[in-house]
Amino acid sequence: MIKYEINPGFNCLKNFILSMHELFPDFETTLQNSRNHVKVTEHNGIKLCIKSFGNTNPINRIVYSFLRASKAERSYNYALKLLHKNIKTPEPVAFIEYFDKNRVLSSSYYISIYQEHDFLLTDIFDFELSDRLDVLASFARYACNNLHDNGIFHKDLSSGNILIKNRADGQYDFYLIDLNRIRFRKRLSFRQRMSNLKRINGTIICLGTIAHFYALEHRGNSVYGALKLGLERLAWLKHKRRKKKFKK
Repeated sequence: MIKYEINPGFNCLKNFILSMHELFPDFETTLQNSRNHVKVTEHNGIKLCIKSFGNTNPINRIVYSFLRASKAERSYNYALKLLHKNIKTPEPVAFIEYFDKNRVLSSSYYISIYQEHDFLLTDIFDFELSDRLDVLASFARYACNNLHDNGIFHKDLSSGNILIKNRADGQYDFYLIDLNRIRFRKRLSFRQRMSNLKRINGTIICLGTIAHFYALEHRGNSVYGALKLGLERLAWLKHKRRKKKFKK
């Protein structure tokens, strides 16, 4: 059994999408190959990014089959919702899920348009200081005005999940990816806003710079913002170490 939904603008890809499980292993260009596999391919002149979600544990498979939308379905629906709010993300094409004879989810895929970009937020540490400050300030304003003021809480807001494209006017466009852990809320407190930035990789100075510009945009105290983000980051790193130790 399969379950799928296709963005009406891409019905021309229906046969291709319905064959995703058979075709995916043969796609050559791999962006990510760990628990989840991300590959890029082109079909009918359309460049696509396809994410195959790794096999989850048996409990989660049952949950995603009967109690909660799968990661692929959430990614698709959240992308549509973000675009409706004028938040940039690669255009969603479809999701498709495959179930075994017991109607338990066995595999799922999320397909989007491949978003051309100039760099990731991760790449700014190779930039000249003036350019780095410019990107950090722009990102802080984006996080405040575009994401958090709209109640968007991306639970995996890491540097690698933010695509950046240079604009002709010298500004930047930011694109969110890896969407399945987004939460939509009516209001975010300043503490929640700072906590949401704790996964951004970088030096203390870079994080302090983001907090400084964010607090100025939010009409908060920039020193308090830097301190709060620093504490959230340290607590998160401590939690990660404990979690890693527990897994071992």
